[in-house]
Amino acid sequence: MDVYLVYILLFQIGGILLYTKQMILFGLFIIFVLYYLFKNGHKKLIVICLSSLLISISICYLQDFIDKKFSVKPSNISKGQIISSPLIDGNKISFIFKINHKSVMVFSYADKKSELEFFQNRHVGDICLLSGDINHPEQASNPYLFDYEQYLKDKHIYWIYQIKSTSLQNCMKGKLTLVQSVWYGREFLTEYVENHFGERTQGYINALLFGDRSKMSQETESYYQLVGIVHLLAISGSHINLISVLIYFLCIRVGMTKETSLLINILFLLVYLFLAGASASVVRAVIVGVIVCTIKLIKKNSSFFSILCITCIFMLMIHPNYLFDIGFQFSYLTSAALVLTFNKNNTGNNPLKEMLKGSIVSQIVSLPILLCNFHEFSPYSILLNLLFIPFISLVIMPLCIACFLLSFISSYLSTIIEKVLEQLIIFSEYLLKICMKLPFIKLIFIHPPYWLVLIYILCIIYLFDAIQQKNQKQLKKASVLFCAVLSMHYFSPYINPFGKVMFIDVGQGDSILIKLPFNRGNYLIDTGGKMSLKDEAWKKRKNSFSTGKDIVIPMLKGEGISSLDKLIFTHGDFDHIGGGIDLLKGFKVKTLCVGDKLQYKPVERDMIQFAMQNGITVSKLHEGLGWENKSGEFHVLSPQSHYQGEENHGSVVVYAIIGGHSWLFTGDFEQLGEKQLIQRYPNLSIDYLKVGHHGSESSSSLEFLKKINPKIGIISVGKKNRYGHPKPVILNRYASMDIPILRTDQQGAIIFRFFGRHGTFYTFKTYRKS
Repeated sequence: MDVYLVYILLFQIGGILLYTKQMILFGLFIIFVLYYLFKNGHKKLIVICLSSLLISISICYLQDFIDKKFSVKPSNISKGQIISSPLIDGNKISFIFKINHKSVMVFSYADKKSELEFFQNRHVGDICLLSGDINHPEQASNPYLFDYEQYLKDKHIYWIYQIKSTSLQNCMKGKLTLVQSVWYGREFLTEYVENHFGERTQGYINALLFGDRSKMSQETESYYQLVGIVHLLAISGSHINLISVLIYFLCIRVGMTKETSLLINILFLLVYLFLAGASASVVRAVIVGVIVCTIKLIKKNSSFFSILCITCIFMLMIHPNYLFDIGFQFSYLTSAALVLTFNKNNTGNNPLKEMLKGSIVSQIVSLPILLCNFHEFSPYSILLNLLFIPFISLVIMPLCIACFLLSFISSYLSTIIEKVLEQLIIFSEYLLKICMKLPFIKLIFIHPPYWLVLIYILCIIYLFDAIQQKNQKQLKKASVLFCAVLSMHYFSPYINPFGKVMFIDVGQGDSILIKLPFNRGNYLIDTGGKMSLKDEAWKKRKNSFSTGKDIVIPMLKGEGISSLDKLIFTHGDFDHIGGGIDLLKGFKVKTLCVGDKLQYKPVERDMIQFAMQNGITVSKLHEGLGWENKSGEFHVLSPQSHYQGEENHGSVVVYAIIGGHSWLFTGDFEQLGEKQLIQRYPNLSIDYLKVGHHGSESSSSLEFLKKINPKIGIISVGKKNRYGHPKPVILNRYASMDIPILRTDQQGAIIFRFFGRHGTFYTFKTYRKS
């Protein structure tokens, strides 16, 4: 039975991947499996596999057809119903809104504190007449980052509706469905927790009981994330099992029969599915729980692995896009691995040894997912899982339940337990802070290609086969092989002969990554930065956007870069260095390079001071300085030493020879500087030019362009920016000289990949489509 289910699931996944991702590699794998089955005479199994493949492709096609039918743009003034719990974060509200069977994502921002009342009065089921702007979600424009457009698409949402905050007054209570009533109950309970518990404990109670981490501090989440155990803050099978067991024994204790207790458990699980947020991992745990209770009711037996397979097949039939949900992947892979690794014969073994074995197994199977999505792994996570899984599941979780339930009966007892809970949370966070100071707390891996992921999977299968067969010789071989692949992956940047120059799309700003072959140098010129005014306390959001934290650092990790040799600030404008503080705080920077100026802007001055206080070398660049290695030469052409004057004119200008081509990185250099530059360097000739000042009229003079004669100009600029960059007159000037222009606002990240003295440009949006 298990074998048939595995093949059905395998071909179901194959159908989804072939239809949605056109993954040829997986198609070849399926052909190989079919050939293997045919050669061994499993004709019945071939029919079952092909049926599973065709059914999954048909479901995907039908879903695609329905989505296209309902993806017509709604009107800017539309009436509909709120179908998800509104999330309020500072002055922002977001929720899913259904308009004529079409789901859209709604955002609104309050300008006045009084407008927050409109947000707080909105609930699931409300019918509203909204007005605002409707647009497609923005396409991902950089590699390795969270793809919000795809995230919404997986939820069948194709439009973003940014509304006026005042239009949320035009609402009335709607008739709630049964499911919406449960969602409304979840809203009520999470608000109850916020109003009745302390700031530290409410985050844990809402996260572990209702799957809502919105009120947990960003600092706490970062502790768990950095050491690789953030999954413990999400509701999982162990949490639901604990609650289910408590309810079952409570029912038995009050005199109910086993059958009645199981029925109540099933009803509770179906309600709790929505109370806990209905994430993929929660859906998996609830369906498994319902099947287990049903099997006990009808007094039948079934292996837990079969139940897992049936649950997975069912979930993917209902919603094929679950396959691309990270929570779904983690949940099923770790559960299946633990089930296959442990059996009834393990019951007499040392419990500590078994827990360690479980922690290692969980980490190994989840490693390919971690490296594909987050590009980092904490070697301490195995031991920390061993410590924190029982701590969260058997101590913190029960205390959260007791604290929450007692608050309805006795506030005195609830307060006592809350104080105990708070002290334990403080202790655990203190322990995590200590762990964060350990050496090699996180290892950064370059984004793995599909073929490497396949090698990881084959190594894991080989390893698990050895564990199941209890073949010590094979286990040693498999362990060595797995560690060898992991080591080769980690050290691959040191043997990689290819280099890159990447113009990262940071919106209206600059950020250029230069990655030399064989890890001979990693340099970042500027970080971008989004200017934000100092908001009032009520406007502040839990996790405000930063180009450094949300764009540049994930890009560096995706490239397998664990430290920057040089972080270069061309000048002190916020759109060039605003994200710099996140790099200096959250990433290893060896040297901070700034222009040799007599006066610095406050933002730049503060970052220089921070770098010096934290042991980061600060180097002041001026004309005549430079550095070189086997893969590149870098020469500073401006500013002159002890520069004093206009900020843009004092930009650090770097001339480089990279990949056999000459480059000029100009910051916000303007026409006066350009004129002086060609006077000092009359023989200056450039292959690739970073166009100065985002293509404004103050740069790219005709005289300058004629003199340096670039083959290509690259403009780093934000889409629909308020300055109107790049200016039409500048674009016409480049066009009249037959100089092609590449733009980050239109083409996303612009990447030059080179080997030796030869290289090629490609743009992320075009590459992604292909």
